[in-house]
Amino acid sequence: MELDYYLRDLSTEDWTRFNVMDKLIFPDEPLRKSSFNSGLAGLKTLSVVAVDKEDKDFLGYYKIGVYGNEGHVQRVGVHPEHQRKGIGSTLLKRSMHHLKSAGCKEYFLYVKEDNEAAINLYKKFGFEIEEKSWQFIVPFEKMVDKPKGKCRHVDWGEIQIISLRFRLNPHRIQQYFGRENQHVLVYEHMGQQLGFCRFSPDYPGGMPFVLKDASLALDFISILKSYITDKAFKNLKVTFDNQELLVAFLKKEGILVNYELLKMRKDVEMG
Repeated sequence: MELDYYLRDLSTEDWTRFNVMDKLIFPDEPLRKSSFNSGLAGLKTLSVVAVDKEDKDFLGYYKIGVYGNEGHVQRVGVHPEHQRKGIGSTLLKRSMHHLKSAGCKEYFLYVKEDNEAAINLYKKFGFEIEEKSWQFIVPFEKMVDKPKGKCRHVDWGEIQIISLRFRLNPHRIQQYFGRENQHVLVYEHMGQQLGFCRFSPDYPGGMPFVLKDASLALDFISILKSYITDKAFKNLKVTFDNQELLVAFLKKEGILVNYELLKMRKDVEMG
């Protein structure tokens, strides 16, 4: 059956129309303009919109990133008025097609734990739950005045060793370099490298946030605060995978969970 919409790449001229749609799809966390533009400029990223053939309305979109052999389905969203029409399935299939064409051997994505409809869609296409992730909102009043550790920017030549130390995909770390308002940081305490974070001061927040000693969480986060220049912010967000001790520590300190996520993964079907 012929579709009554078509897919095309997004462009910078689409921002205003895209933003209206995105706020309806993801009201709690729409893309910022800086993230939208950086996604269009990246060599290993792609953002595609579904457009109604007749009235040219935006119906949905997907956003992907390529990290070596690993493909990230960053977002798949459908306008609330056009859900349950198969658009989400089409967008997901097309996103995986692009990632496979880019040489990816596996796909992964994040989804809110309470988003049953999305989880069921991803399971339908073979994604399986790999691990759990969290995002915490840390208010400034919870931070320490004089951190004991320090942060410094990661050098390009350190990427391989940093990826091994913190079990991260080195290709993913490479994608963080050269982006506007992005800091690629390693946290050091008493001569040891104990944490890593990609930090966006205009968000403000860090993902991934990796820490080997959970008791130093507020020390690390307090240093991240120093990278924020907008005085209007009163808190920052940290998002991380599968660190149960860190979850327990932050909850004990009275830090609120913003949302809980599931990380899902699927191997690429060959042939």
